Amino acid sequence: MVPSAEPIFLESSSIIATEFKNFLIVAGEISGDHHAAPLMAAMNQQNPSLSFWGLGGDRMLAGGLDSLYHVKDLSVTGFVEVIKHLSFFKRVMRDVLEQCRQRKPTAAILLDYPGFNLRLGMKLKALGVPVYYYISPQVWAWKKGRVKTMRQFIRRIFVIFPFEEDFYIKQGIPVTFAGHPLVERTFSIPTRTEFFNRYGLDETRPLVALLPGSRRNELERHTQALLKTIQVLRQHQPGLQFVLAGLSSLANAYYEPFLALEGMVEIKDDPYPLVSHADVAVVASGTATLETAYLGTPLVVIYKISPLSYLIGKLLVDIDHLAMPNLIIGERAIPELIQHEANGAAISNEVLQLLYDKSARAKMLTKLGKLKGALGQPGCANVIAREILKDLE
Repeated sequence: MVPSAEPIFLESSSIIATEFKNFLIVAGEISGDHHAAPLMAAMNQQNPSLSFWGLGGDRMLAGGLDSLYHVKDLSVTGFVEVIKHLSFFKRVMRDVLEQCRQRKPTAAILLDYPGFNLRLGMKLKALGVPVYYYISPQVWAWKKGRVKTMRQFIRRIFVIFPFEEDFYIKQGIPVTFAGHPLVERTFSIPTRTEFFNRYGLDETRPLVALLPGSRRNELERHTQALLKTIQVLRQHQPGLQFVLAGLSSLANAYYEPFLALEGMVEIKDDPYPLVSHADVAVVASGTATLETAYLGTPLVVIYKISPLSYLIGKLLVDIDHLAMPNLIIGERAIPELIQHEANGAAISNEVLQLLYDKSARAKMLTKLGKLKGALGQPGCANVIAREILKDLE
């Protein structure tokens, strides 16, 4: 447990900076862990005395996070799935708030994860803890009523897409477009020959990357569709090679159906060389779709949730595209196969077109080229760190 100094309280009960600062930071998903770790590093670079505790993953732990719960236990998608875990999330909330009373954080930094973080934000306000939000919930797509809640407790929100800045300005919430973390990430990519030799792959044969998702329930729902896709593709093109992007944070049992297939290769915790050298990638909707598009690899986006969650989502979601690259580009540049459409026949048809239809492939690559310019300039973690610390001073 990280020690903390007693904060100074104003008459308004808001907590201001002390000589020794500790921050509550909450990331409930793998993508949030990836964004939070550089921010922690940037804040420590500006003030080495800072400490961080809360909810996070392996990257935040490596950066010094004192973790209450790991993201592998927190990442659940779908309305029905969340309801099944309500008692667990209530316990997490109680534990976080109890630690707040004990540690008295200088401020809190909440990343996306709206089902939990918006409730937590209101409770932190009641405790007098300043709240900064990084990575906006997709309130511009659905549940716009949440903006009223956000307006009550957010001191400043830091967004990663330019269209979000205009949205929050109109909503009266202090906002900074800091740029997207992707533009400053350094990808360690070996040459194509080095990569293929490392994993015993044949450089002369096409490679299909499989990214089935970072959450347990995503994997469970995508597995059968992807297994059927592999079967269909092998019937049409026996020479295709398949590599699975896995995560060590998930049990090996989730990947066994794939690894039981002849010739299947798995790469854990480092998808970027795979994505860079794949001829086509099949990617579960989420952060990985933007990363794949940013690296310039043609992709097919899939997504399956429980039938009830899907029906509820159709009633509530008010956007034309699900995949983030399509939202940024402003058109259906990437095929999106959702729910019943995410089946072996449909996925394999899209993959085969991107592999062997030169015109379709070139058209997608041209549209993906628009992404980089829309994501801002490098240095977003430093911008956010500087603004938070300056504001607290």
